[in-house]
Amino acid sequence: MSLDVQHPRSRETSSTNTVYSPDILPRLQSLLADLADIDFACEKKLDAIERGLGDESLKRKMIARLWEYHQERRAPYVAELEELQERIRAGFD
Repeated sequence: MSLDVQHPRSRETSSTNTVYSPDILPRLQSLLADLADIDFACEKKLDAIERGLGDESLKRKMIARLWEYHQERRAPYVAELEELQERIRAGFD
């Protein structure tokens, strides 16, 4: 069964009614994709540490280091997301 879904033209956007700079959306998508990649890589490493054999104390230290490294890697992306958020908010003022 095929559904023919039609969207009203009023939902279409044009450059004349865009509230924020057109470069924001692609950059936002890119930043979110980068953060997802960073998070996924961290989860894989965390899983490997947790499943690994060895001293639990050493595992906890490795996890703590991994968490610090993860936060350091994310920080510039999060900062740029915050800047984009401010640019978007400024468009509504």
